[in-house]
Amino acid sequence: MTRTLAGTFLALTFVVCGTQAQTQTPAAFQIEGDIARPTDGCNQALVVLCDRTSGEPLCRQTLQPFTTVMANTNGDDAMSWLQVIPDAAGHFQFTNLPAGNYIVVAQAWNSPLPWTNLINQSREFQFAARGPREETLHLLGRAEVTLPSDRARRIKLASPGTNSIRFAYQHDGEYVLLGTRPQRGDPVLAWLGWGTNFISHLIGFGIIPRGDGLLVHGLPAGTYASIFANDDSPGFGSMRLHFGGTNAVKIPVVAGWSDGYKIPPTNLVWLVELLETNKFNIDQLLGINTRPPARLTFTERQQAMARLVLPVWEKEITLPTGQKTRVADLLTALGYARLSGKYRD
Repeated sequence: MTRTLAGTFLALTFVVCGTQAQTQTPAAFQIEGDIARPTDGCNQALVVLCDRTSGEPLCRQTLQPFTTVMANTNGDDAMSWLQVIPDAAGHFQFTNLPAGNYIVVAQAWNSPLPWTNLINQSREFQFAARGPREETLHLLGRAEVTLPSDRARRIKLASPGTNSIRFAYQHDGEYVLLGTRPQRGDPVLAWLGWGTNFISHLIGFGIIPRGDGLLVHGLPAGTYASIFANDDSPGFGSMRLHFGGTNAVKIPVVAGWSDGYKIPPTNLVWLVELLETNKFNIDQLLGINTRPPARLTFTERQQAMARLVLPVWEKEITLPTGQKTRVADLLTALGYARLSGKYRD
């Protein structure tokens, strides 16, 4: 599989959620607090500042959410997130911030090289990280913060839970996102399936390395994991985690690859078969009169399509054959029908 820049694809994670940046006011405030560093030798720790409305990391240069900058520059500024390294005692501080609503997320891990970002695509890092190894990730806490407020100056982050789990290596370039809310839809929906509720409740992010995979500590009982396999034709997977087992977790990755997972949910098998044997005008069923122009970039086209379908996501529609279904279920079944190779647009 050909790997592409993770930032471009992760931008779509947030783009299709229909998020908006908060209005910026003059920077005059600060957020500071403490984390409890793990004692098992993890050599990396970061605290990342995110926008509360969207859940997106904020960019250092503009204090704007990730995709706002990505849409305008698609460059290094978008990938330079506002993050700080806690000192030896675990103290951290963000300064010169505008009034607004934020999320602070902290984690620590072991790594072959210092990361410049949670998504590190440098050649030096990729070379050092390509060998088989085990990586350990500690979730150190998440807090919602409003500026100005007294609480913003004395945040005490604590691990969100006591559970641990290991994610098995399956494919190169796999990222795992961990949160406390479920996705909006099936993994076959790709970025559309994630949703703002999932993204704005993330508690950690890691890369699953070759070898023994990724061991994660500090997970709460109600944790949801999403796999994003970075590729020209990316794959996605998701599940609610169940603790207590001894085997490494493998999340099925829904993708068009030869070893991709292509089995639809049981309740939608009938709809997949219907789409495979009937030629429906999907745009007409969804009430879409115009498609995004071809001149738009891939990211812009995906964003435009999201704006068209999200307002009717839960709407019930009647198929030409008489059956009724939700828009979300139709799009899910359409995704699996395409994967089967029996449906052609």
